[in-house]
Amino acid sequence: MNRSRLTNGTDLLRNIDDRSAEGRRYRDLIDGFTAEFGSTTPGERELALIRQGAALTVQSETIQAAIIRGESVDLEQLTRLANAQTRTLRALGIRKRKARDALSLYIAAKAEKAGGTE
Repeated sequence: MNRSRLTNGTDLLRNIDDRSAEGRRYRDLIDGFTAEFGSTTPGERELALIRQGAALTVQSETIQAAIIRGESVDLEQLTRLANAQTRTLRALGIRKRKARDALSLYIAAKAEKAGGTE
């Protein structure tokens, strides 16, 4: 049986260059959100939500960067985007980690990186 390139993981999305900065970020987010499932393999519903959450996150980050650059942005659009992103990630069961957990992950990553360069 022939499966689509999206289904078999060859493409992240149709007609998207995953070598662009946004494409790489999108792929990284998909990998990160998928890792939240641990040893459980996400089903098609979860994979669709993961792709949606990643796309919303990339778009949100793009608007946030525009704000930092001092550009005018549509704050209503940003608010709607943030709400959609929150609902999507909540549907996946991805929650904010406590700051302490984030710090622990950061320290562990730095230690691993330092150990790998020696």
